[in-house]
Amino acid sequence: MKRKTKIRVGFTLVELLTTLAVIGILLGLLIPALNQVSKTATKVKQKAQFHAIGTALETFRNDYGDYPPSAWDADFDGMPDYGYYYPSQRLAEAIIGRDGLGFHPSSKFLGNGTDGTVTVSGNPLYYPAIAGFTDPAKEANLAARKGPYLELESANAVKPDSLYLPAVIGSYALTDGYVLADMYKVTKNAKTGKQVGMPILYYKANKLKVGNDPASFATNTYNVADNSDGTGFVAAPAPFNGATHPLSAEISSGNAPSFYNAIANPNFPGPPARPYRAESFLLHSAGEDGLYGTMDDMFNFDQDN
Repeated sequence: MKRKTKIRVGFTLVELLTTLAVIGILLGLLIPALNQVSKTATKVKQKAQFHAIGTALETFRNDYGDYPPSAWDADFDGMPDYGYYYPSQRLAEAIIGRDGLGFHPSSKFLGNGTDGTVTVSGNPLYYPAIAGFTDPAKEANLAARKGPYLELESANAVKPDSLYLPAVIGSYALTDGYVLADMYKVTKNAKTGKQVGMPILYYKANKLKVGNDPASFATNTYNVADNSDGTGFVAAPAPFNGATHPLSAEISSGNAPSFYNAIANPNFPGPPARPYRAESFLLHSAGEDGLYGTMDDMFNFDQDN
């Protein structure tokens, strides 16, 4: 009589370990590749946003003969009545207006959104913030506007309070003008839960100057104090948490070699040394990590970007 042989179904321990090892190797190969794809996609988004802003700035210059101012400013006539206005906010006003409905040609880029010519309050230019405007006045106001030079859907325009900026800096009240922000990393506001980004910093070229000397602001094409509050802090959330922008860290000492070295054009070492984009403007994004001065920052002033 033949004995029935039991057939065992399943994997041996060696087979299971071999399978797991193969899966581990594949994951080790695929995960870095997927991360690289994600980084490349982020870089493409950054470049597209920078290109759009650059095109908008050129269109603004064609209409008004120059780029918007890039200096930080707390007032117009020596009094802090106009509010504290950052260059990143002036950039946004030029491209989309203070309310997203276009730029008013009478603007002097003041913190309170007026022309600053009549009283301390000035003439209102952006009507949604002004009570008592009649419909005809609103229509005339909008008819005088130019732009927006950048589609609002792609502008990533956000209010400063969504960027954790304080309501008051020193004795100056922070204005509520928009800033254009990079939104590449999913960073959420702790209060609102909305995705937020970092302001895109803006530096305007002074065409009357040609230098790029870390020891001399007087001859330089760009002023490192742009995007600063005058004490060495840049107009972005990080400084108010106790850190300075690495490219602007030495503003308060009157010297900023890190900034001027970063924008130096090696093809024209001088003397005098010349910066990249010597007759245009600089844009600087914090990148995917939301921190300025790190390796993933995006610039429009080097050959790679």
